[in-house]
Amino acid sequence: MPTALLIHAHPDDEVFANFGWAHRLAAQGYEIVGVIATGGEASELHAASSLSQARSRRLAKYERALDILGARSWTWLDPSAGWIDAPGGPAISNAAAARLQSAVERLFVRYRPDIVLTVGTDSLTGHPDHLAVARAVSGAAVVMKCPGGVWGARFKAADVRAANALVASHAQGRKVGSGRVAGTTAELTARDVRSSAAGRRAALDVYRDGLGTDPLCSVARASDRIGDSVLLRGLFEATSWRHEYYEALSSAYSVTDAGRPDTTDRAAEAGDD
Repeated sequence: MPTALLIHAHPDDEVFANFGWAHRLAAQGYEIVGVIATGGEASELHAASSLSQARSRRLAKYERALDILGARSWTWLDPSAGWIDAPGGPAISNAAAARLQSAVERLFVRYRPDIVLTVGTDSLTGHPDHLAVARAVSGAAVVMKCPGGVWGARFKAADVRAANALVASHAQGRKVGSGRVAGTTAELTARDVRSSAAGRRAALDVYRDGLGTDPLCSVARASDRIGDSVLLRGLFEATSWRHEYYEALSSAYSVTDAGRPDTTDRAAEAGDD
């Protein structure tokens, strides 16, 4: 059975970055393995009495989201590191680059993946933890073999602008997002992921009630702070949940090499702008 690794800093990154392609791979018979560096504790501290409880809450959501995606298992990027997504904890963004890359390389040896999905070199959202993971995976991709390539998700700059405008129309004057999500004008490889839209909506709901399925106006108006998760929901809405875009992180691959989408996907990309 072929294997795909989804390597991320936190639970929920897999939904925003790679859900569509990973969902398709699962349907094609791939064993999908989730990998996270932290427990995503910060997102649950408001509803938890301790850091450990916050981690347990987030991991339970991660497992439910992976079930919807079609993944069979998950593992820590480095079980001995103790990285935490919370104030005061050892942050993955402060970890030694060599340690991070070595952890990724060990995963390549352990799982011998046929394809690896993560975030792109701009970290997708500008989060420093995402950037640390992207750099580690990119470094490992240069020295490790992966037949189907190592791919980082990115957003188109035009789609980010459309999402900002759409969410702002419901924001009642409030700031939208962190300001770190910019997107790119670089050439990207497109994946048609319309068939996974319902699953992605359901997985978003796992992490926050209604984030995927409530009307966008309700999501925006119900939020005390309109963060990047709402902005990205707006991006999916603005683009009709149609595509994910990727750059090749392995020097052995480019958008015209083996592993690229078929002609239909490339034609769909050309018609987006």
